Amino acid sequence: AAYLIRHKQYPVPENQVFAETTSYDTISNAFFARTTMTDITGWRRILVVTNEFHIHRSKAIFDWVFHVPSDIDESSTTPYELYYLSCNNVGLPKDALKSRKSHEARGEVNVRTKLAKEYTSLKGVWKFLTEKHDFYTANKLVKAAMDEDEGGTGADNLLKLSYGKSSHGGVKMVGYKDGKIVLSLDMFSFVAFLVVVMGICFSLRNQGHPHVLRRNPFR
Repeated sequence: AAYLIRHKQYPVPENQVFAETTSYDTISNAFFARTTMTDITGWRRILVVTNEFHIHRSKAIFDWVFHVPSDIDESSTTPYELYYLSCNNVGLPKDALKSRKSHEARGEVNVRTKLAKEYTSLKGVWKFLTEKHDFYTANKLVKAAMDEDEGGTGADNLLKLSYGKSSHGGVKMVGYKDGKIVLSLDMFSFVAFLVVVMGICFSLRNQGHPHVLRRNPFR
């Protein structure tokens, strides 16, 4: 948001920049961007911007989530037009970037061959999030809070470290106290850092240009 609003040559007016702050990863980012932003506003030409290593999985996910039918009557709704733009991979060491690319490749295959074929409606995507997703499924959150799902391979730990996570469980992102699930300050900082900015780069009156959705690759 700061980049768009404070750009020296082409600043975007503050009332044309919108932040999607509900998601924890790319799938939920696509879901909440659609259900809390674009389905409501009528924005149909969307530009997704992210890092090069993340662009292919992002495309698989956004193509899936933005093209599944909603449960409402969409006979008069204009279909989405999605565009993608990647930027250079900056700030990651080679070994971390290698782990990221491997993770992204596996994720892209999973989306295209499994998720997109199994969950074929917007409600289906919601069911996936609330029944299968680590960050939105109640029993998975409880298990994570109770430290019932730790460990991992060396490659897993390297991947976690590239996201700023401890490979030895030194920092707990989710905790369990007095019968309640609590999120640590690290989790809030993580979410704040990964806020996905929906920047509308031109006036809302100018319908000839796609709206810009900036996808943070660190999720």
